Amino acid sequence: MSSPEHIDLLVSAFKAAWRHYFQSDRNSGVLECLARPALAEFLVEKVREGIDDEPSLAAAGLEFLFSLEDTPKTVDDADVAWNLHLENASARFIPVGRVRWLANAT
Repeated sequence: MSSPEHIDLLVSAFKAAWRHYFQSDRNSGVLECLARPALAEFLVEKVREGIDDEPSLAAAGLEFLFSLEDTPKTVDDADVAWNLHLENASARFIPVGRVRWLANAT
């Protein structure tokens, strides 16, 4: 696994996925300080699974970075909900997950 060819492959695929995900005009939903080590670990695992060409590895890495944005977070409603009491009215607010709209989806 630690052959120079594998290291070169991992570095090239990492750079390609990173460059495409963190474009200057894109507002990413993932912090770079968290995404970099996660992407590196993911790519190493993909090489261990047998992906050994840069385009496939870079594409898998890019897909992985996008998946980090959509990772659902499980949170107990009681921990994040809040209540409002105003005279005789009361309300309980519970956070709602994000919904992603796709334009021209077929």
